[in-house]
Amino acid sequence: MSQSIKKTVQKAMLLPRKTKYERERLRLLKEYEEECLRRDEYVSDEKIKAETFGKVERLDIETFISNKENGIVFDDQRYYLIYDPKLGILRKESERLVYEYLEDNPCAVFIYGDEDYFAVSKDSGSADKGFQIRAFRYFKPEFSPKTLGSFDYINAFAIKGDLLNSVSAEVKEYPDPSAVMYDLTFEASIKLKNEGREKEIQRIPAVLVSKETEIPKKDYEGLVKTYDLSKYMYPYVLKKELSLSSKEYEGLRREKSAKMGILPEKEDPSVSMIIPSKDNPDMLITCIESLHLNEVSNVELIVIDNGSSDENRRKIEDYLKNSGTENRYIYEPGEFNYSRMNNTAAKEAKGEVLLLLNDDIEAEDGGFIKKMASEATAKGVGCVGCRLLYPNGLIQHVGIAGGVDGPAHKHMGESDDVRRGHGDNTVNKNVLAVTGACLAIRKDLYEEQGGLCEELKVGYNDVDLCMTLYEKGYKNVLLNEEKLTHHESVSRGKDAKNQAKSERLKAEKDILSKRHPELMRSDPYEGGCEDFKLSFERQNTGNTVNAKGSFGKRTSNDDEGWIYSSFEKFETLVNEKNEKILSAKGFALVPGIDNMRFDFEMLLEKDDTQFIIPIERRLRTDLLGRFNGSQNTELCGMDFVLGLEGIPSGEYKVRMYAKDHGNVRELITDTGLSVQV
Repeated sequence: MSQSIKKTVQKAMLLPRKTKYERERLRLLKEYEEECLRRDEYVSDEKIKAETFGKVERLDIETFISNKENGIVFDDQRYYLIYDPKLGILRKESERLVYEYLEDNPCAVFIYGDEDYFAVSKDSGSADKGFQIRAFRYFKPEFSPKTLGSFDYINAFAIKGDLLNSVSAEVKEYPDPSAVMYDLTFEASIKLKNEGREKEIQRIPAVLVSKETEIPKKDYEGLVKTYDLSKYMYPYVLKKELSLSSKEYEGLRREKSAKMGILPEKEDPSVSMIIPSKDNPDMLITCIESLHLNEVSNVELIVIDNGSSDENRRKIEDYLKNSGTENRYIYEPGEFNYSRMNNTAAKEAKGEVLLLLNDDIEAEDGGFIKKMASEATAKGVGCVGCRLLYPNGLIQHVGIAGGVDGPAHKHMGESDDVRRGHGDNTVNKNVLAVTGACLAIRKDLYEEQGGLCEELKVGYNDVDLCMTLYEKGYKNVLLNEEKLTHHESVSRGKDAKNQAKSERLKAEKDILSKRHPELMRSDPYEGGCEDFKLSFERQNTGNTVNAKGSFGKRTSNDDEGWIYSSFEKFETLVNEKNEKILSAKGFALVPGIDNMRFDFEMLLEKDDTQFIIPIERRLRTDLLGRFNGSQNTELCGMDFVLGLEGIPSGEYKVRMYAKDHGNVRELITDTGLSVQV
């Protein structure tokens, strides 16, 4: 059958599916609109408005500047929601969200929230209509000094009056009101950080600001007609410059970063570079040659080998002997244990900073060594990583995210030619974890943690170290300005298809989960916690069973395709009716394809038993544009409560199943989760 005939047949097969999908999309959008109307009615109630205004007041930045210039003193006990209209529309419910958040979190004195985007067209003449078409959301991180030093990721914020009165904002130094607001954000953060009150800076998991994104009329009309936001809108959002990230504000960023104490304390610390390697002399030599160590001062090289052949050992020894670098070669045959190898070498290291490096890394020069090592000396910094690309230019590493579906490399396999997310591959920022393929850390700090966890022989040892440091109050840093090539396999995403590797990864992930249960539930830098709900919305939610399942059998006939799933919530509990339930909220999608084609199910598996849970689609506008080549992701959400009565007791593996209605494909992918019934 020719390719054109195949496409025609497939299109005909998908026609009924497309009609059903569009009906489902319109139903969910209608539900979403009704939710927005109910929220609008709630915050517009006169009693609610009066109660809110008694504690929270919105204040645009130009009015704030005028008040400061006229010597007006702010009410110490009131919270002021400061915003810049040029940087987005402060949503109508913002004051109430802050008010109710403070009821649960009274110690917060500086609060910021998330942003989303909506489409407008100059030619359409209808900003209100565009406002209904809200696209993906920027889930902001918890307070991140390094990120703040790269751009104003915070934007609008609520600040308690006594704090506002105590900080100095340079209202006359900057002609741009946006810069004044950025300066005020810095000054408040600096004061709280220096006083040991950083925990009083808090992110509310809700959207406070919506930003308009102008798109051409032809795309706007397509957007209104199809709601295919990822196709029409995402490229325009990426073209928007990160707030105050331009060179014009470089002096402000550097001055305030220095005042906050987040700049390196040493420019030229001594460095011990550790490279584990076995039977890979050619790649090892290529790696070392690319570093140009003869041009970098105060660096020693330690190669640790767990059992190369005699021939390869001699080749490595001869090369190091004639390399003209300060180096040591530690040869200790034994099983591969990445953690133990690095720990052994670290004990021999003389440098103030350790730089762990894989032997499949290649650099243009050795400039990154001192940049990363210097950053590692900054006060409060834990591990330091950098941007790694595959040889074909695609992203391999720009930070590692935690959460229920983690650890996972962010944007792995995506193009580095355009900005990803909010500077995920372009600006220096704080992240939960960085890869051990290229990781810098002070030697004394490494030793305080006991080095890498040797129970984690192969995987997640780097993530474990980063999580341990985070839990002790350190900030891990990603230097996107430093870029290296990593010759790792591009197909790492299919590990879940390899049974042996999948089982090893699961065992190591289980260890990681036991050591860091909270961070494996929610990543503080990815906004991974459930949205903050207003009181009337909380009354309308609960743990009522709304899903059904049945025993059956599903199989996969495709070894190449895979399902990506993520969960903000996945737990078993007993509800108000004394029913044991499974509550799950997240999403599942097939990367690189139109997800309209698929039906998704969750499989609970034990021995030969499969319990099948059909997934009813939920609207997830935050998924728009986040996955290269993927269409119709906004209806890939799930949010269900399943009664567990009638399911035999035991531990069940959790897998996702997808059936492609465009052909006969059936996919099954292990989530790495399990549920105890």
